[in-house]
Amino acid sequence: MWIKKPRRNDFRAKLSVYIVLFALVLFSAFRLALFVFHYSTFDALGFGQVLAAFLNGVRFDISVIALFLGPVILLFNLPVNSVRYMKGCVMLLAGELMVMTGFLVADLIYFPYVKRHIAEEILQISADWGFVLKYMFTTALFPLFLLFVLLGIAGVWVHKIFKYRYEFNPYYAKGELLKIGLCFLFIIFGVRGHLGSGKALGIADVYRYASSPAAAALTLNGVFTSYQVGRKGTVDIRNHYPLEQALQHTQELLLTDSESLPDKEYPLMRMPTQARTSKKYNIMIVLLEGWHPYYVDSLSGNQFGVTPVFDEIVKKGVVFTNAYAVGQHSIFGFAAVFAGVPLVPGLPMFGYGLELTSFFRFPRVLSKDGYYTFFAQTSNRGSYRLCSLASYLGAEGSFGNEDMKEQLDYLQKAPFGYDYDGLMFSAQQIKDRQKEHFLGMALMGITHPPFAKTLPQFDKYKGKTWDDGFKNALYFSDWSIGEFLKKAKEDGWFENTIFIFVSDHTSGGPDSDSLYNKFRIPLVLYAPKILKPRKVEYVVSQLDLLPTIYNLLGLNVAYTALGKDMLDQTNASERVALVSEGVNIGLITAKGAIRHSRKELLSVEKLAEDFDEKQAEETLLSLDKTAYTLLKNNKWYKDEQ
Repeated sequence: MWIKKPRRNDFRAKLSVYIVLFALVLFSAFRLALFVFHYSTFDALGFGQVLAAFLNGVRFDISVIALFLGPVILLFNLPVNSVRYMKGCVMLLAGELMVMTGFLVADLIYFPYVKRHIAEEILQISADWGFVLKYMFTTALFPLFLLFVLLGIAGVWVHKIFKYRYEFNPYYAKGELLKIGLCFLFIIFGVRGHLGSGKALGIADVYRYASSPAAAALTLNGVFTSYQVGRKGTVDIRNHYPLEQALQHTQELLLTDSESLPDKEYPLMRMPTQARTSKKYNIMIVLLEGWHPYYVDSLSGNQFGVTPVFDEIVKKGVVFTNAYAVGQHSIFGFAAVFAGVPLVPGLPMFGYGLELTSFFRFPRVLSKDGYYTFFAQTSNRGSYRLCSLASYLGAEGSFGNEDMKEQLDYLQKAPFGYDYDGLMFSAQQIKDRQKEHFLGMALMGITHPPFAKTLPQFDKYKGKTWDDGFKNALYFSDWSIGEFLKKAKEDGWFENTIFIFVSDHTSGGPDSDSLYNKFRIPLVLYAPKILKPRKVEYVVSQLDLLPTIYNLLGLNVAYTALGKDMLDQTNASERVALVSEGVNIGLITAKGAIRHSRKELLSVEKLAEDFDEKQAEETLLSLDKTAYTLLKNNKWYKDEQ
């Protein structure tokens, strides 16, 4: 017979199965490492919940394995008689596994900072490869070295050991078709994650199998979340709360007796009911990178001794002891503080499509009123696209690290620049323009990891921990603020300026998953000649800053922000703070806090027995629905151009 069996070394199907199994073991191993290394995040889960997370996690693991490895496995199993072709397929599979491993390693390193997997961050770092490369060759150098070693071993194995010969035999054509068909089924149903109808697995689907954020975090993996957000620039989640009810509830929460709604098409756009006399104060906003109240002695009662300047500011300013960030990254703080906009899940990120919506461009309004408006960040101009976004909002000048001269003989190069340089640059901008009034916006960066050594006198803590590195960087940042205030007094613009010191988000602090801990920030209005010192204890948010500045300046144009004047004490006990935590949302009140997936309530933190979680849920869903709908439909603000 001319028909003969293929040689036994045609092991494509077996090797394909081994590769998929290896990938599953790899993902499960990292899930186990996540559970072991960060056990405090998951210690509230019962054995059944942990087991369910590991088992259901396989569904999400297979989804990305089938998506990325599946097509190459299909090519690998085609009846091609070429050793070079087969080696190429195996090398490609090995490369994909290395990339996945890299994402898993990065996710494991990243997880303790925000207690969740990488999501929208993948969009932000894609525009900041300078930082990525610096981080790879400093903080992540050892894991990177291991990855290259593994990749080298895989390459040697493929080149030296892998041997393949294939002779097509018509007798086995059905078997070849069966293998190809199985590959197609693996790709289709693996990516979908289920056999029924409906969409393929998304991040929000995790709450079909998990009842809490901790269980969801243990079920998901960083490769899946990065891909899902990265491919769309958003997350597909639905809030089914009735829109009309949401709008009414939000208006009642934010609108004051002295404001009116001039256009029904824009339900949150408001303006004063009566014309006011404008007050020509200077505004200087300093966005503090990652400051947590825990490290500020005057706010926490600790004795770290690294914030002596800020402690004096707290004594002499209007300090908000119950202030909260809207998110966990700089872009969230930037959008809230400078535009009054919450980046709720489901919308494109600011800088990746959301800016197509019309915002109240506060810097542009003040520019028209004769102010000089500028934005300066100590990181590079392209970092997170913030300079471009500041220009979009109407800032006349937008500056980054490239524009700033190093002022001192620093011990190390700082990846995100030096606060002293940024603040001195800002002071020079004010002095050079010689305009009577200005709006300055500055984003600091020295307290962003990896931490650089600055000057010897600020190397107070000698340990190698993240906490010690942060405190030393904070010490330098605090001193820089003091030098900035001295410069303001020397140049003659201190007394007519309202300084606003607010953190963009928090870093470090107590190891607690409480929303109060994860989102509480320092926030102080400092203007000794304009505002009397006092302590404000009711809940406020970054979103309340724009309405506060608007009223301090006595503006008369229409504006939109999802906040309320922080100095307005009307119904102070009813104030709330909306927060975004990955794909989840949350609400912080004086009596308690809740987390929500938009489909169900995830957790409740009670500070008072009479905390009404049902009412809090309605408020949260109303704010989220209002913000999402108005921003998505471009009904946030009517831009008159």
